[in-house]
Amino acid sequence: MTRIAPVILLMLLVCFSCERNQDDRVFYQEDLIDIAGYIEKNKEKFNRFYDIMNVGELTDPLSAYNPAGDGSFTLFLPTDEAFDRYIQNNSRYSSFHALIQDISFVRELGRYHLVSTGIRTNYFPYGALPDTTATGDMLTIGFSSDLDTTIYKVNNIAPVIIANLEMVNGYIHVIGEVLEPVNFTGYEWLAQNPGYTILSEALKLTGLKDTLSLYITTNKQVVKNMYTILAEHDSIYSRYGIHSIEDLIGKYGTPGKELTDIDNSLYQFTAYHILERSFFLDEFEGSENYNTYANFPSSINAAGLEIRINQGVDTFSIKISGGDTTWINYIRFFYQESNVLTKNGPIHFISDVMELFNPPRIERTFQFREEPAIDQASETETFIDPDKFVRINWSGTDYIIYVRQSGTSENAKNPDYIRIEGNFTIEYTMPKILPGRYALKFRAHAFNMENATVQVYLDGKRIGGNYDLTSGGDDTGYKIITVGEVDFGKYSEHTIKIRALIPGIFIWDFVNFTPQ
Repeated sequence: MTRIAPVILLMLLVCFSCERNQDDRVFYQEDLIDIAGYIEKNKEKFNRFYDIMNVGELTDPLSAYNPAGDGSFTLFLPTDEAFDRYIQNNSRYSSFHALIQDISFVRELGRYHLVSTGIRTNYFPYGALPDTTATGDMLTIGFSSDLDTTIYKVNNIAPVIIANLEMVNGYIHVIGEVLEPVNFTGYEWLAQNPGYTILSEALKLTGLKDTLSLYITTNKQVVKNMYTILAEHDSIYSRYGIHSIEDLIGKYGTPGKELTDIDNSLYQFTAYHILERSFFLDEFEGSENYNTYANFPSSINAAGLEIRINQGVDTFSIKISGGDTTWINYIRFFYQESNVLTKNGPIHFISDVMELFNPPRIERTFQFREEPAIDQASETETFIDPDKFVRINWSGTDYIIYVRQSGTSENAKNPDYIRIEGNFTIEYTMPKILPGRYALKFRAHAFNMENATVQVYLDGKRIGGNYDLTSGGDDTGYKIITVGEVDFGKYSEHTIKIRALIPGIFIWDFVNFTPQ
């Protein structure tokens, strides 16, 4: 999912926090009003956030156009009643006056309600909003119905009670609860909620609790650790006679092996509940194998809000309606409860105990989004330091360019691509792929006399021939090149290397593995 990095917005907020002349402030015509002006005009309803806005130094930014994205903001604006409930349920502050004295938290709280682009409710996803807040965090949207009305809930707690108030510099959505900034990991959420003691204890005893930390060190870089947890409530385990962590160990543990041993069946069972990367419900698409922390991926088939896990592995329930019997042979998501937001990604809740299942091989296409720097890029970005990358490395040239939205002359598939030029070598370490035989393909621009001629290596071994990319592209200018067949013996990551035999431009769209 595309998310605009909050750096530009943060710079704006820092600049507005400094002293400035009144003449520098942006004013509008009298018949138009900005977000800050609306709050000031309606102080009797939003007096609490008015104070938050002033103390947290948001007044000037919310009076101006946003320099990032489409020039607008989205503010989720809590009512005074929402703040009163927030204080009543908050052990940290005894009164709103005590809260407003904590200037550091006030700044964080105000910015957490501010999204760095203008979003109407008809563009709300069933998952995370497409851009981050001014704190660099995500907000999620859930849906429920009341008669003929759709109710939107932000972070599963704050209903939108007045939607789409259009200001000159963005939108205001009035919400019925205050949004608490998320400061916990996925494991910490499970450990703090008593209905998930069995899974949280399994994560703790297997050592996966530490794996689910906020940051990880990889390729000498400290990066935010992003993942997705699929969690069963304790009551689901109870249906199978599992009432405690001891019962779970008795059913899935391997005698004689430490619980932290990756070959212990309990470790594998627990690791199977963690998907690599962050996936909100709206990001599951088609029929796909999603890599887990275990030895097998999870098979997830999504069509709209009908999302099925490991379909065909077992019969989990029977549905009888109008005399017809339907056998439910997949694990379901509990949609209303899922998309729980943590610092590392979402937690989703599932309908049955999810045991390891080795799914069939399917076609896999990789487009660089596993690389954190690429995934967080907003639009066209130039990268000059390969040492800051986790999965992509290059040499022989000073920089690469990542383009998220290609133009008509460079019509990539998704439509993003990487561009590198010169006498280059570029490597990309792809996520794990199930063992078996595949046809290796890549798609690149092949309709420019300045393009390179390249060679391909996989896991350090040369494969295929020399590929002249100066011609041969279709009407989009691109060409899919079948490099050859590969045979993988285990479920693991693989590294593809593209080297310029004749220097030039290389516009790389994707890598594909098709089962044979």
